[in-house]
Amino acid sequence: MTKRDAICETALELFAEKGIEATTTREIAEKAGAAEGTLYRHFDGKDDLAQWLYRRCTAQLEETLTEAVAEAPPPPARLEALVRGVFGFYASKPASCTYLLSTQESSLGTEAADEAPRSPLRFFAEALDAGVSDGTFRDAPVTLTAGWILAMVQQTVRSLKADALSMSAQAAIDRTVDAALRLAEAPSA
Repeated sequence: MTKRDAICETALELFAEKGIEATTTREIAEKAGAAEGTLYRHFDGKDDLAQWLYRRCTAQLEETLTEAVAEAPPPPARLEALVRGVFGFYASKPASCTYLLSTQESSLGTEAADEAPRSPLRFFAEALDAGVSDGTFRDAPVTLTAGWILAMVQQTVRSLKADALSMSAQAAIDRTVDAALRLAEAPSA
């Protein structure tokens, strides 16, 4: 592992654990076993490093979600695959997932659209839109519904991370999938 890689991985862990503001460049460098100047050789500073990590983590999540929906064409199966895909991302890359959750409402996600990886919200909105079009999902604003579903998933991830649930991780995931599908489904006639 190069010093740059060590700095990036250490920063990701610290940002996910403590937040960007509470983490110093000195702390990142020391924990990575590098001089603070080494960080500045690769990045303009902590904000540049945080932005680079955000883009990397978002691209990783985009890849995970793209793979999740590749074999799930009907809208309900696609929505379920997306929800399970986020949980799979958390299981395989907990620091990356936690970092994205912690930075979701910050200015890190305000890049130009042509530079930014595809937003997870767009994956969910597209699946919901397809379901609205074919009548399997309720006719509701898809961006709003996608936001509600992502918020449920995020809360479940936070609860799993904090070990704050009185059920197994699989049961929590299954219940979240069920709730997402019930929220989206069209009312019976």
